[in-house]
Amino acid sequence: MGNYITALEWAKGNPGAMSFLMELNRQDEETAKVITECLVRNYTIRGTNIYVLWSDLCDREMEKVRELCENCPDKISTDACSRQDYSGRELVNQYFKS
Repeated sequence: MGNYITALEWAKGNPGAMSFLMELNRQDEETAKVITECLVRNYTIRGTNIYVLWSDLCDREMEKVRELCENCPDKISTDACSRQDYSGRELVNQYFKS
């Protein structure tokens, strides 16, 4: 029950963010842990910003979300996630392996 309450709070009514959080729930334990810890640290990445992280910055690929969480400094990722015009990609592209 707690995970669902957290998902509802973090999604802030954004259906794309909720889809991401439900997908996160289906990931392997380590991936889910890395991404969840990143979201806990970066408490401004909520609602639309979660959707921007997943969709705009990471092309809806959970492995890319994990890479970003592992490699990108928090300040840069929060800035990139707050941009709804795809300009955040320029900030984070260097933190992906490929």
